[in-house]
Amino acid sequence: MAKWDIKALTFAGLGAAVLTAAALPQTALAQAAEQDPPWIKICQTDPESGKEMCLVGKELIAPTGQFIAAAQLRQFTGENEITFVVAVPPGMLIQPGLRVQVDGGTQHEVAYEICFVNQCMGSMKVEPAFVDAMKAGGQLTISALNQAQTVIAVPLSLIGFTKIYDGEGLDPQGAQAVQNELRQALQQRAAEAAERLKEQQQSGN
Repeated sequence: MAKWDIKALTFAGLGAAVLTAAALPQTALAQAAEQDPPWIKICQTDPESGKEMCLVGKELIAPTGQFIAAAQLRQFTGENEITFVVAVPPGMLIQPGLRVQVDGGTQHEVAYEICFVNQCMGSMKVEPAFVDAMKAGGQLTISALNQAQTVIAVPLSLIGFTKIYDGEGLDPQGAQAVQNELRQALQQRAAEAAERLKEQQQSGN
């Protein structure tokens, strides 16, 4: 498997590359990166098996509501099998799949499985060692190739991951409330930044 060179890519460079594939303004990407949403753990009983399943994930959303990227670990309580799910906006090349990497560690290949209107998803089975790497790491990077065959790398901070992973999970309603608060705060910051920019432009005229 060829290793993708993602070390030099940041959100500043990501804006132009994603623009044609997912119509994401560079400023929206930068604002979403500054948001650094927390990891959230949701636990609920699976209606088919009767077993409790816990999801530990993070979702990056632009102030406009545009989806940017997401990562999620899924595991039934008391079982060893762990599924890692990642998602990116549509418009990426399907054939190379996705890559996920913790800090400068191994790049893991993830095949796309399904695409929706706002995102394309893939998953892989992971060992406890992968979770341990996330606990010890500082950044998880999700990478994909756009139509110009340019590597698009989205960094997700791992700060706070261990505490959330090892802690008690929220119910779905509680998790949704947290997500709503985060989106409202991001939209408020974006509106304030736009107002400051407008004032600066007016004062410069």
